[in-house]
Amino acid sequence: MKEETKILKPKKLKTLGLLLISILFVTAGFFIKDNKPFIAWSSILFFGLGIIVFLIQLLPNSSYLKLTSKGFEIRNLYKSHFTSWSDIESFTTGIIGTNKMVMFNYSKEHNKHSSGKKVARNLSGSEGGLPNTYGMKAEDLAKLLNDWKFKYS
Repeated sequence: MKEETKILKPKKLKTLGLLLISILFVTAGFFIKDNKPFIAWSSILFFGLGIIVFLIQLLPNSSYLKLTSKGFEIRNLYKSHFTSWSDIESFTTGIIGTNKMVMFNYSKEHNKHSSGKKVARNLSGSEGGLPNTYGMKAEDLAKLLNDWKFKYS
């Protein structure tokens, strides 16, 4: 019997937009470096790092959300983190700044990352969140994740 797997990937258009914005700020930094060197070099360094990050995100399999019968794997910048369905209480949506995202709370049995969970709960009201909505509306992604959790828990 083959295990069911679903892989969701971030929208490339959003990443391309952020890459373009970073390129514009780096370019602007070079134009103002003689008049305002601190602001210019700060902009060049910060947005230059952004260029590197967004270029990596455009590479194949650098970022995704993989759902399996055992849990979900988040990969971002080629670094992966797996969480089992039994470690999650439920998925909801929330807003951080202007960004609507999928958030979750860990189950009571989950005893890892206690300090991080407290900080996250104080900042956002939830213990964890996904870094992207992977081309879906946050509500639809939260429902999909809750469906998979219910199906395989």
